[in-house]
Amino acid sequence: MKTILVLRHAKAVRKAPPSLSDHDRPLDKLGENDALDIGKLIKEKDIIPSLIISSTALRAKTTAELVAKGCSYQGDIVLNQSLYEAKTKDYLSILDILPDKYDSVLIVGHNPTVEDTIQMLTDSVDVVTIPSGVLAHLSLPIEKWSDFSKSKVEEQRHNVVLREIIQPR
Repeated sequence: MKTILVLRHAKAVRKAPPSLSDHDRPLDKLGENDALDIGKLIKEKDIIPSLIISSTALRAKTTAELVAKGCSYQGDIVLNQSLYEAKTKDYLSILDILPDKYDSVLIVGHNPTVEDTIQMLTDSVDVVTIPSGVLAHLSLPIEKWSDFSKSKVEEQRHNVVLREIIQPR
């Protein structure tokens, strides 16, 4: 069994100075608190990931760092440029090449791809809504990440279970 935790980055500042690119927008104070809280909830629920992968955008990277602190994650945070302005296929490509030593992975990314990926993986007919700082906990009945490759996703996605949506307190 493999676990995917998909987290939309926490709330970022809306009005950044014009000289600041979208990629470099920081979290606001609420976002910082929410990210730390999600980390604590991950620890309380005993779903600490064995790997964290984050978009390179400052708001996602900071979210990943605060979540890691909140859940006492001890590993590295892998920054992946492809998660910024990603498509669902980019998330699947990342999962497909993960080493099997990782039983669970936390991916910190952006909408609409976070919602689109969850909806596609779960084959949900309902619209999936993931606000800033909210985590989706998914379980996959596979032993190897390559068993969930892009070529096999159609036959596997009905087996993916959305365990819960976790919101900051």
